[in-house]
Amino acid sequence: MEGRVKVCVPDSLQLITPYVLREQGDWFEDEIKFLRRVVRPGERVVDIGANYGTYTLTLARAVGEEGSVCAFEPATATAECLQRSVEGAGFRQVAVQRCALSNEPGRLSLSLNPNSELNALTRSGGGAAESEEVAVETLDGMMERLGWDRVDFLKIDAEGEEENILRGGGKFFERFSPLVEFEYKAGAEVNTGLVEAFERLGFRCYRLVPGLDLLMPFPAGTQADGFLLNLFCCKPDCADRLSERGVLVRFEDWEGWKAGGVECKERHNWRQAMAEMPFARGLIPVWEQGMAANPEPDLEAALALYFFSRDEAEPHGQRLAALMQSFALLKALCAERPVGLRRSTLGRVARELGCRSEAVAALAAQGGEIANTRKIEAQEPFLPPMAWMDAIEPGA
Repeated sequence: MEGRVKVCVPDSLQLITPYVLREQGDWFEDEIKFLRRVVRPGERVVDIGANYGTYTLTLARAVGEEGSVCAFEPATATAECLQRSVEGAGFRQVAVQRCALSNEPGRLSLSLNPNSELNALTRSGGGAAESEEVAVETLDGMMERLGWDRVDFLKIDAEGEEENILRGGGKFFERFSPLVEFEYKAGAEVNTGLVEAFERLGFRCYRLVPGLDLLMPFPAGTQADGFLLNLFCCKPDCADRLSERGVLVRFEDWEGWKAGGVECKERHNWRQAMAEMPFARGLIPVWEQGMAANPEPDLEAALALYFFSRDEAEPHGQRLAALMQSFALLKALCAERPVGLRRSTLGRVARELGCRSEAVAALAAQGGEIANTRKIEAQEPFLPPMAWMDAIEPGA
């Protein structure tokens, strides 16, 4: 997968992990791409629910030989695959712990699903066609046993056991101040209680804005996008450090960024910003004629705000505010007059903001219209649905 990481998995495309890795050449979650940028050499990482190790191995590459990754995976067959990956890569900085974590030590039954991502601890007995008994430890217990002196990043993906892990980690969360990634949605189940549980521990929650590789505030009670699977959280001191690095917008700053104006510069004008994009070069003269005949100031403003958001020379909070303003303008334009390829642009901006449901709806409507009319109207500037398409020249 990405980052020269090899992952040992069962030889079946009927299973989630090997299918995704074969199809995409990487794990599908935007969060893993964000962590490649944020986790630094020498840091200490804990991965609870490591599964086949897409995160563990990626994080091991990020922290390097001076760092460490402690990976918890209780399922025997899955842990064996993970251990083979670790040994094959020569990652001496990774320790695989073959146990589950919960609120008290002991032994419990682990229900085994063909897709190991769905393995879960059970306490009632029965119900699962296959299961195995596994050792269970607490986060506090492992902290003392393994002598952790700091943890910089913690990932928790434990199929419903997350709140119990927090109960068994009171000393851990009091002593350390890591950035935490946790599973917010598993299947149809949304774990809003976990947001509140972290807040009680002094952690505030954030979600990833994938187009900017930036975390934005996610207060309790926020209506989440239907495709949102993971959230992040951290204490104020960690938030301060990440804000200084330009990868997180703090709660106390966000209202000011939203209220403040975004002043787009000449380089954010669509003509200048798109002049270097192979897909746009031949279309710019067409767009200039179309916009001269039918001016669309809100569309031009939305594009300028989008290009402002992509400008890393601008403050990260303003970039986020610009992306949100671009999305709002495009959504209003498409609701009022969904002409041309406006919904393609809306899909692109919605996707980069992390509003996947809006992106899917916009692109489905755009694709449906093209299929029905057999025509493409391109008289005004637009963005293709994905950034990698910018480099494709349409030709004739």
